[in-house]
Amino acid sequence: MYIPRLNPYAFKIGPLGVHWYGIFMVMAILGGSYYLIERGKQAGYDPDGLSNVLLWTVLWGVIGARVVFVLANDPQWIWTDPLQTLKIWQGGLAFDGAVGFGLLAFWMQLRRKPLLFNHTVDWIIPGVALGIFMVRIGNIFDHQVLGRMTELGFGRWPEQLWGSFIGVFLIVRYFWIERRKTPPPGYQFWSAMFYYAILRGVIGETTRDNPLYIWHYVNAHWGIGLTTLMQLFTPPILIFTGLMMGRTWRASARQLPQIFREHPEPVLATQQDSGLPGRTLLWVVGAVSMLGGVIFFGLKLPEIGGYLLGAGIVFEVVTIRWKQRYEVVHQGAPSGFVPTGEVYPNPGASHPVAVWFQGIRRIYVRGSITPTGSQE
Repeated sequence: MYIPRLNPYAFKIGPLGVHWYGIFMVMAILGGSYYLIERGKQAGYDPDGLSNVLLWTVLWGVIGARVVFVLANDPQWIWTDPLQTLKIWQGGLAFDGAVGFGLLAFWMQLRRKPLLFNHTVDWIIPGVALGIFMVRIGNIFDHQVLGRMTELGFGRWPEQLWGSFIGVFLIVRYFWIERRKTPPPGYQFWSAMFYYAILRGVIGETTRDNPLYIWHYVNAHWGIGLTTLMQLFTPPILIFTGLMMGRTWRASARQLPQIFREHPEPVLATQQDSGLPGRTLLWVVGAVSMLGGVIFFGLKLPEIGGYLLGAGIVFEVVTIRWKQRYEVVHQGAPSGFVPTGEVYPNPGASHPVAVWFQGIRRIYVRGSITPTGSQE
């Protein structure tokens, strides 16, 4: 969507202008950080340590986002105008670079603690998805991430709204899986990246007005084009993330019990905590989204207003009757299942839950287990 009357600046202080894009990005980082730290506290992790990890992860994520943007869009800046590559306040950040560099920084800090890394890498998904949802709205103000023109009667494809919807999908999917399924540590992250690559590479990039490489195909009537740089990288991303998704399930059956014995720190907490950071985060995001929808209706932009209002309602609906984190919990382990060693608090319930497995099948069982694996 290209709406010239929208001002990219929220406000200016002298020559310094603060973009809506940047404000939304900071809000997403704060929301994602809150969720990760609160989840870590409930699992017995040191919040100060997690905060330090997050600080460096965010820093390298911003660096990676700028590096990839420059390489993909204006590589000539490197030798013709090097200072321009540093001016992130003038726009130009690539999500893929942020995830790649941020994940590498995250892993480098936690590589000696595989148990901690596998759990916390899942917990960054709400923040990543929130960033996609909010930053794409910021792109509307900055007149970036435009869709291709079509001959279908509505001008450009609303590429920013489609990209934002991917964030909504990833957030809702994450919390649905967390409450209803029993994924092994790490699965949530890799599966989210798998579905992101499909939704953006196969659908989103097809209607996005980006440069084409290798195969130059454009259909002006439908407003579609092949192949963008992201589309060229989509197949290897899908293969890699698909392999990592499968690896997490196999590793949960073979390696997790051993990992818990070799790396007892941090001890997963079994005390009850009434807090539900996921529910709180969704409630706040939903309220802000609906408020934004009302504002856009007031600006006579019903397309954006309707989208934000609908997204806000979706977030609020997800929180209805959300009293426990894990909803599908067995009263006792079926015959043939053995404990992995994982124990989690279940806010709103009277007992923690332990994870038991048989092959690659995993289930939550009411109660806890001792470090030696015997059930209490």
